[in-house]
Amino acid sequence: MSPLNEYKEARGPLPKQYDAWQIFGSGFENVGKEGKPVTLPVRDPADNEIMLRVDALGLCQSDIKIISQGSKHARLRGRDLAKEPTVLGHECAATVVKVGKNWEEKFKAGERYIVQADIYYKGVGYAFGYLISGGLGQYCYLDERALDGDEGCYLLPVRAETGYSQAALSEPWACVEMSYNLIERLEPGDGDVLIVTDIELDQWRAEYPHARIVPRSLDGLPEGEYDDIIVPLPSPDIVSALAPRIRKKGVMYLPGFAVVDGTVSLDIGRIHYDDVRYYGGGNDLESVKQSNTRHDLLEGGSALFMGAGGPMGQMHVQRAVEIAMGPELVVVTDLDRGRLDHIERRFGDLAKHKGVQLVTLAASQFDSPEAMNARIRELAHGGYDDVIVMAPVAKLVPQALSFAADNAVVNVFAGVGIGSMADIALRDLCRGIKIIGSSGSRISDLRKVLEMVERSELNTNLSIAAIGGLNAAREGLEGVNTARFPGKTVIYPQIPDLPLMPVEEVEERVPEVKGKMGPHAAWTKEAEQALLEKYV
Repeated sequence: MSPLNEYKEARGPLPKQYDAWQIFGSGFENVGKEGKPVTLPVRDPADNEIMLRVDALGLCQSDIKIISQGSKHARLRGRDLAKEPTVLGHECAATVVKVGKNWEEKFKAGERYIVQADIYYKGVGYAFGYLISGGLGQYCYLDERALDGDEGCYLLPVRAETGYSQAALSEPWACVEMSYNLIERLEPGDGDVLIVTDIELDQWRAEYPHARIVPRSLDGLPEGEYDDIIVPLPSPDIVSALAPRIRKKGVMYLPGFAVVDGTVSLDIGRIHYDDVRYYGGGNDLESVKQSNTRHDLLEGGSALFMGAGGPMGQMHVQRAVEIAMGPELVVVTDLDRGRLDHIERRFGDLAKHKGVQLVTLAASQFDSPEAMNARIRELAHGGYDDVIVMAPVAKLVPQALSFAADNAVVNVFAGVGIGSMADIALRDLCRGIKIIGSSGSRISDLRKVLEMVERSELNTNLSIAAIGGLNAAREGLEGVNTARFPGKTVIYPQIPDLPLMPVEEVEERVPEVKGKMGPHAAWTKEAEQALLEKYV
């Protein structure tokens, strides 16, 4: 048996120790020890654990948030990293190498899996790469939290013929997919309902007998939050006063037109992380519902991707170009012309083949922001059907709405923190522009993406801009922080000394992969195979 086949089947002996990038606090100086990964002992998995070899891992902006915030990161819940470090990394493709007693009937050495990052056990969140040590190491251990959690097993099996990087990048792609496949409430439910009106009181009481009704003056409004707030003929002062009263996953319905023009200060972070929604676009609740049913890109429509030159932005653009029944016009903006050139090289031919007009616009091409905005508007007369905000800047959202058509969807994909306020024109909400946001993904999204990858319907490798070994991972993370590469960086932990390199340099620096790369130096499963044959 060849060394590579032995590797794939996990037949070789295990080492006595392994390296991993533990984090001990905030700041890059606390990633590893003295700029190097930490060496840990290899131990047999406990009865409730399995041991996995990490084959490929994608670096993520979420890793940078942990590095920046340390123990203050919300998902770490105050854990003292100095005393109890964790291991970064959640975009993980791994192979089972040893199984604890409790799992011998379910898992076997040599089986391949990817890990769903958002893990829930007995109602508590234990994200992989956060409270559960992640995959930025040569090995990792998982217990019943991941193996028998609230949604069952948070590991998805991967076919033997699937590439390691292909599988690992299913996780960030699942986050992209989820953002277009949200499940939301489009009409008031059985929870706490507030109705603000001075007219048709009997009709409202008959339809919603459990609701609290207060006048537009808000006299008599008690303290507390609501699942649903209905404001017919809204005004800026009423919407502003009630916005903080919306419960997590709550909705404010805005039937009818704005009686007074003006802006409303909204917490964009709550739209992104708390799934708070504001629905208008009709004269009554039924028409508002119908105006807000769409989440995905409009078939035959126009889509604007703002600040989309980075790794996740490229995934969104690739999806927009590739999907069946997608938009006919895709406009991509960024500050960096080089990152946009990379998008055109990667997806220009595909866009032409699909009959999609792909336009990229960099700020440096224009004399002023006003000139750039004029060109954006010129490309889509009447506004864009979908606007996707890829930069974590709350003040971009009002601008996104200004580019949007009636009944458009504005997808705030970037992680804008709770408390990030923006002044939103009430008339934009009343004309049916739907602002959505999402964080993370569901295991159903990960399964869907992996199935697409394994049916050759999605090439996640097109997202890769750089590769490296485990020892180069901190340099790779610093590159993510500084936007050094226009796409994803993938780390191969089992090739520790592989230098960090852009994919355009791989053929020159690793001659064994020559002729196995894709068009425009795209990473491929065949190139990965040649890399592993050389080093493992």
